[in-house]
Amino acid sequence: MRTEFNNKTKEYAIGRPTYPEEVINKMKELGIGKQSIIADIGAGTGLLTHMLCGLGCKVLAVEPNEEMLNECKRYCSTNRNIEYINAPAEKTQLKEHSIDVITIAQAFHWFDKQLCKAEFQRILKEDGYVIILWNDMQKDSGFAKEYINTVYKYKIKTTAGISNFDPDKEKFDFFGQDYIKIYYDNWQSVTEEGLIGNALSLSYTPSKLDSNYDEFLQEIHHLFLKYQQDGKVTFHYKTEICICRFAK
Repeated sequence: MRTEFNNKTKEYAIGRPTYPEEVINKMKELGIGKQSIIADIGAGTGLLTHMLCGLGCKVLAVEPNEEMLNECKRYCSTNRNIEYINAPAEKTQLKEHSIDVITIAQAFHWFDKQLCKAEFQRILKEDGYVIILWNDMQKDSGFAKEYINTVYKYKIKTTAGISNFDPDKEKFDFFGQDYIKIYYDNWQSVTEEGLIGNALSLSYTPSKLDSNYDEFLQEIHHLFLKYQQDGKVTFHYKTEICICRFAK
């Protein structure tokens, strides 16, 4: 994950959806607040990190990709309760049993599960939560179907983002027990710039270094013109939140 998003950081920042406010409300219900220390692991450009700061607690943004972490610093620049750590999930550099909650947004599939399990158990306090978030794009519109077909058509490699795995089994094996799963609707309306950013932010689509980059952008442009209303197109996501704890 350290290099998968090189040359895609700006696109990720402008194109990816954030998360519903219900996520923060659910964390408050779990008793997570000003007294808590949260490690947002695989923080990326800070979409979730920024929201977590609204809880008033200390937030540690842990991210292995330096470009991403720099963008996270820019995006979260108004927040004073963040510490930034350039480190992978498998070796966070955090102190033993110092973390109340680990959050992982759109990143769990990238981790080395065996190494991460030992690391998470090392840094979490007893009965600490691991909260895993995933924005799952819904194929319930003509626009979404065409968009997904287009980005797959121009796939330049297979990455963890589109590899075949059973996410539920992965989590069950990782934590050694079942977990709570909740879904929220999440809508994202974007301009053409945001749509292009979304398409280019995917780990498996072309970057400026690839020969079919311009052709890819042209198809995204035509897709926007076909489906835009008042200068925007809308993605529908189901945001999945998994609230997990390690079996004792």
